[in-house]
Amino acid sequence: MKVQNIQFSANNRNIYTNIPKTQVPNPYKKSLQTAGAWLGFGVGLDFVCHKIAVFKSPVKNSFFINGILALGAGIYTFFTSSKK
Repeated sequence: MKVQNIQFSANNRNIYTNIPKTQVPNPYKKSLQTAGAWLGFGVGLDFVCHKIAVFKSPVKNSFFINGILALGAGIYTFFTSSKK
């Protein structure tokens, strides 16, 4: 068995470009996704919570309640994902 010397040259560098890189989760993207999901959940919750009236208009009341839920969930997710 013959042992050959392995030389590293510029031509051999392209074999390392196909290695997948680890992706770091973006806390802004994750918090916006969670806020959007909670906003959708809040719309469904709005059908249940018709009796809670903060404003006289049902549209303003819905946006207020859903905005609070979305903001709280987004802030919570941002801080938990930024710690990782």
